[in-house]
Amino acid sequence: MLPSSTKKVVRTYSRQTKRPLYDAEPPAKRRRVENANTEPAPPTTIASKSPACSPSPTRIISAPLSSSPQPSPPSFSDAPTRSSPPSSPALESSPPPETKRRPVFSLFKRKLKHSFSAPEILSERSHNAQSPPKPLPPKKKHMVQMQLDLVGQHRKACKTCGMEYIPSNAEDVALHKKFHAMNFGGVDCTKAMVERLRQRQIWSGGEGGFIAVVGRKDALALRNKASDVLKVVNTELAAVPITEEELWGQTTLSASTEDAEADPAVPEKCDRYKIYLHVRGQKCVAACLAERIQEAYTVLAQDKASEEPAQTLAGSQSSSISISTTADKVLLGFSRIWVSSQFRKQGLARRLLDCTRSDFMYGLTVDKRLTAFSQPTESGGKLARKYFGSEAGWHVYMD
Repeated sequence: MLPSSTKKVVRTYSRQTKRPLYDAEPPAKRRRVENANTEPAPPTTIASKSPACSPSPTRIISAPLSSSPQPSPPSFSDAPTRSSPPSSPALESSPPPETKRRPVFSLFKRKLKHSFSAPEILSERSHNAQSPPKPLPPKKKHMVQMQLDLVGQHRKACKTCGMEYIPSNAEDVALHKKFHAMNFGGVDCTKAMVERLRQRQIWSGGEGGFIAVVGRKDALALRNKASDVLKVVNTELAAVPITEEELWGQTTLSASTEDAEADPAVPEKCDRYKIYLHVRGQKCVAACLAERIQEAYTVLAQDKASEEPAQTLAGSQSSSISISTTADKVLLGFSRIWVSSQFRKQGLARRLLDCTRSDFMYGLTVDKRLTAFSQPTESGGKLARKYFGSEAGWHVYMD
């Protein structure tokens, strides 16, 4: 029989009060005791498949719980004492995700992916950014017809300067104004240019007028002034312009020419053109362009032209003239001759022709019969007939 001082331990399933610790007794570890009659409950996952299966909503556990205190084992239990309490398995709310198998050559794939990327400037990208608006097409310029291009254009001749132009053409009107202002009364010359031309004079007359010659060997300033005068002459006479190379070049004479040297193997060269300017005051009022030629054709009378075979030569602004088919030998040709409209019928053209014949060839005055006119205009034909004193018999050449 047990002594009365020993108390009988009562087994309960509730949490027991904390037992006092004795100095000689270590604290008891909490452990779970299972009966032999009951089967161990397998670890289960507490998850509610539906609200009806769960006893209460508060019992649903989504995370593993910590180990809770267990009731103390009985004093007379035959189970061996464990060194540490068994750890309960973690409760899971869902099955673990399947681990994907990483490719063996993923590292190389990443490098290959970056290797194909084109080099670009790093910039921030916003999904809310809008694409720039498309540029508007350029506006078509509204065209306005300012001029009527008719089939027949009326040409008008200025009574003062004699230039023909089309009044409806703005370019022609501007050119006429410039030509009229520059050529009314002659081509302007500066005082310095007049003094330089006076040093090349071959004839001087009354009222301070003189005739000067400009050739290939003269100074560049004199040749430029002569070229400016020649442009005015070509515009008024509707003549073909002459290039600078031809104007200040040389020509080769054939061996059959009368004035050729004794040695026919060496061809003779001479200046092709010379310009004679008639200056009065500070204006050039007349000009003559002379050319070294070798052959020309005789002008036939109207009655002989019908009997003999002849060529018909027509120049602009002139009636046709008939010339022979055989060429004659000549020495000098009058390519251009011009007198300002304000100084015409004063004998300036005749004076220019005489000075040209006496000065063109050094030490020789060319006879009239060895001179020729280039396709003359109506005014040029009248001058040639008056200068030679006959309707036919003078020469014409093709330039």
